[in-house]
Amino acid sequence: MNLMTLNIRGIGETAKAEWVCRLKRNQRLSLIAIQETQLGDLENSLNIARCWGNDNYGFEYVDASGRSGGLLTIWDPSFFSVDESVMSRHFLAIFGSCPTIDGQIAVVNVYGPKLASEKAKLWGDLLNLKQTKHATWIILGDFNEVRGLEERINSSFCKSSSNSFNNFIDQAELYDLKMGGNRFTYFRQWGAKLSKLDRILVCSSFVEKFPTASSVALPKELLDHSPVILKTDSEDFGPPPPPPPFKLFNSWMLREGFDQLVVKSWETYRGFGAADSYLANKLRYLKGELKKWRSSEYHKEHTN
Repeated sequence: MNLMTLNIRGIGETAKAEWVCRLKRNQRLSLIAIQETQLGDLENSLNIARCWGNDNYGFEYVDASGRSGGLLTIWDPSFFSVDESVMSRHFLAIFGSCPTIDGQIAVVNVYGPKLASEKAKLWGDLLNLKQTKHATWIILGDFNEVRGLEERINSSFCKSSSNSFNNFIDQAELYDLKMGGNRFTYFRQWGAKLSKLDRILVCSSFVEKFPTASSVALPKELLDHSPVILKTDSEDFGPPPPPPPFKLFNSWMLREGFDQLVVKSWETYRGFGAADSYLANKLRYLKGELKKWRSSEYHKEHTN
């Protein structure tokens, strides 16, 4: 069972619809939750089959208000049988059944508002909804909020609004799945401002059913938001391929322990020879230490 959330920033463009279809095919998606369709009368203004790749789909939507907002959830009817839907301007919840989960499943597509007061109302509405339905819950989307200061770079942070979001997650007894891939999901001004606005929250029964479930933020292509994928199965493709040529990524420098590793490796190296040869060997030693560090970090990411 693979699901995706994506803030599309207007789905009327052909290139965006084709991108969604390509993601659906490559990631073997059973359900897609889209925010900011920016379409009114969506059923008559969008060729949903172009997004899905064929005519075998179910869907539910919330129209945009002018060019603001709009939600669309599309699913494979052989995976998900929908019995009921509940919607508002900022969320679209569908309830039904699927072959891999006992009992009812609820999937909620969320597009968080900007104002703190409206966010607080949304958290309250979602909490009330969850408390009235016994189901396996998946709540995903663009929440337009972060959980802590570390989830923003060069962007304003409101502690009270973040605390309100965290309180909602705690009160609703939801788990924020650890996300691989991109550390941030929203990129503004060519990456000068970064935030983690998109995420996938699940309930305890989901975690018990799928203990190896994970989410991954894929590279953005046409938008300033990354697609975020939920995968419930741990895939094993056999022994890993030979390692690629060494590359140092800027994101490594943001990780805890990176600076200390570089300083320690640089100070502890012992060598000899001419100055140019000594420097080359020292850099080679540092590269080796970085490889071992990255290998250890990768192992932690995929086992915790």
